[in-house]
Amino acid sequence: MIYNMFNKKMLLGVMCFLLAGSVIGFAGIKLTRGGYESPEYTSKKHAEGFEIRHYSGMTIVSTKKADSKSITKERDSRFMRLFKYIDKSNDKSEKIAMTTPVFMGVGGNEGEMSFVIPKEVVNKGAPSPNSDKLYVSKMNPTVFAAMRFRGKSSKEGAAAKKLIEKVETAGLKIAKDAKPIFAYYDPPWIPIFLRKNEVLIQIKDIKK
Repeated sequence: MIYNMFNKKMLLGVMCFLLAGSVIGFAGIKLTRGGYESPEYTSKKHAEGFEIRHYSGMTIVSTKKADSKSITKERDSRFMRLFKYIDKSNDKSEKIAMTTPVFMGVGGNEGEMSFVIPKEVVNKGAPSPNSDKLYVSKMNPTVFAAMRFRGKSSKEGAAAKKLIEKVETAGLKIAKDAKPIFAYYDPPWIPIFLRKNEVLIQIKDIKK
């Protein structure tokens, strides 16, 4: 009987811990993801389980492609280079607001990480990076198929394969030479099951 009571207390404790973690996670999402500017797009859900998104043009700052041997261990340093750019390490010494999501692989450049530059900054003229390992570029209005996936970045490959299968089943055409792009909306301290991760792939233009 004592053993059963102990087990019940243990279970109750675990449930309270998980509940507290979820509350903190949701609060963190509200304070982070919801407070940042994001790229503008219109979206329509498809019956196959993904979205068709028409993105407006955007300006991004990106890391230059890393050596293939160091792609994994370079992820943190790439983020810091981008963060330094928005934290005045640019030719205007301008503080730039963080945006969401963080993109990986824009333009088919595997291993490159990108931040979207806020529209207000772009309208005034986006500053150039001080680092020669970063560059600023423009993305034209683009149509993407997009799908959310859960878990760590190690799930990217499986998520991309699943999205491509869904797009093909839907009878839509993937743009020539298009490669998956990954979008991450939350910081690492948000619980994995609460993180918003997406995979996108460019498709041929269709009517909205």
